[in-house]
Amino acid sequence: MRRILVTSHLTQDGTERYLAANVLYRPDLRRRDPVLVRQEVARIAPDLIIVCAADQALLDAVGNTPDLRIVVFATTADAIEPGTLDHPGVSLALAATQAQAERAAFAEAERRLRPVPTAPAVGRVPGKRVAMVGAGAVNLVTALRLARAGYEVDVFDRMPDPLETDDFPADAVGATFGGLDARIFSYNESRHHLYRGVATRSEIRFRHRISDAGWLSRDLDTLDDEERGWIDRLEAVPPWLAGVYNRCILDYNRASLARWHEIFGVFPALLRGANLVDRLLRVYQTQAAFAAASRSERILGARREILSASDLVAAEPCFADAARSGAVAGALRVEGFSINVKTLSRNIVRLLAARGVRFHWGRALTAMRTDAAGRIASLRFGEEEVVADHVVVSPGAYARLGGGGEDTLPDVASVIGMWITLPNEDVPLATPLKVRRRGFAASEAAEGANVIPGHGPDGRPVIYCSSGHGFVGKTPLRADACDLDELARCIRETAEELFPDKVREARRRGMLDVPPASCIRPWTSSGLGVFVRRETAGGGAAVVTGGHNTGGFAQAPAVAEAVLEALRGGTPEMAELYHPDRATALAEAPTAPERAA
Repeated sequence: MRRILVTSHLTQDGTERYLAANVLYRPDLRRRDPVLVRQEVARIAPDLIIVCAADQALLDAVGNTPDLRIVVFATTADAIEPGTLDHPGVSLALAATQAQAERAAFAEAERRLRPVPTAPAVGRVPGKRVAMVGAGAVNLVTALRLARAGYEVDVFDRMPDPLETDDFPADAVGATFGGLDARIFSYNESRHHLYRGVATRSEIRFRHRISDAGWLSRDLDTLDDEERGWIDRLEAVPPWLAGVYNRCILDYNRASLARWHEIFGVFPALLRGANLVDRLLRVYQTQAAFAAASRSERILGARREILSASDLVAAEPCFADAARSGAVAGALRVEGFSINVKTLSRNIVRLLAARGVRFHWGRALTAMRTDAAGRIASLRFGEEEVVADHVVVSPGAYARLGGGGEDTLPDVASVIGMWITLPNEDVPLATPLKVRRRGFAASEAAEGANVIPGHGPDGRPVIYCSSGHGFVGKTPLRADACDLDELARCIRETAEELFPDKVREARRRGMLDVPPASCIRPWTSSGLGVFVRRETAGGGAAVVTGGHNTGGFAQAPAVAEAVLEALRGGTPEMAELYHPDRATALAEAPTAPERAA
């Protein structure tokens, strides 16, 4: 764990927000003799010092310390002494106010202390054959990008051929083909789900059951030491650091929207039967949530229109009953779209096959074999051994099964979400929704719900409704130990509040007599995705990517571009921002911070 020394006064909020066992607060050093300051800094041996620009004497005392990183923070109104930034290892964090400057300083500290990915070896120019493991949305979009760039691609997946069946074994299907045929893109997909704002340091209730305003779909006493350790790491990410991570995630979402539209424009056949709806509403069931989201979506750059409850009914008459009962407070029209994700993915498989990509279904990765130098030499699928110039593994929630990524994605765990289907024929819903729920379990794991118009297997109009991120454990196989009735209650109650007429009709047809559908999604304790670049024995790239925290579909085009850059010999920014060890650098230790006496 990296150590930060803060030698200048912080605001009261700053001391509560940033100080931790590895963030030492010593503004008393400002008044010390320079010799004593240097001695104390040598004793503490920090990895980085944060100092205010006004404390020039202290900066002069430590500024020439070899290999010491220094972040100087200042407001735009501060006078910065000439030469302040001439010290080696110094960078500047500048903002309008003291609080904003502190926030910028800690974000800059995180940037400078995060691990740097290993640069690829220079020399051999590898060939173009790529072995890809995983045929979920992320790897299918990546395969399309690589095929367009001239790579020869083979795709392996443990599930049966999705062009021949929609009946997948529970242990052989991921989030793309699990659940129901619907997905939403928004700027907030895969956001850091525990981030409530940099000023918020509320209790993290991950160790509580969903029915107790928590996240567990299993009893706490059934979790093993490894699963409890995963929760320990999740709880060690302070709100300010979660905010830094959240901005990285949202930036990739924003970048992916234009790339999705480019894909749809170049390959319109991908949309055949996929029911693309190129608009999105965020619906709020309480005035407080509506007001807060209006501001946050504006800051994010997603907000396009504010709709009162009556405006919402005018735009979508199916909300008339909900508006009369007070079940909706208002809505925002935001950037985003919905699509039938299984249909889209099957269309990508057809397109790729037509372009010469070879698919190998029913092949579970059992090992990634390495040579003496630790480079990936081959992939094992049972008795079959596959050698390729490059390897791309996107295991989803199955990173810890077989041999697909347990060495490089140890932090990927599994969460589960529930789905129900309602008819959508009488006064139909035309626009996909992201709903900020109220009521049972609405504060944590089932804070939101997705409601997506589409078509069922028989071609009739339906809406797919989903909610929940119930913690399953370190592998999807732990779902057998979960009580899913709590999550099912979340989506059923929200559907009844918003669409009472559709729920009545669903009951009449027997659509709710069957168990709700579910799907397993990969999560990481940091909230970040994971991108690992290694080398193959043939001099190519071996990339493992995943852990996108329910947002793999949204970020798929950005991941694809990063993979292509890695295969071409570069080091994509994603390899740093989604480095698997990034969160360990500054996560909090469970002891009190050091302060001056």
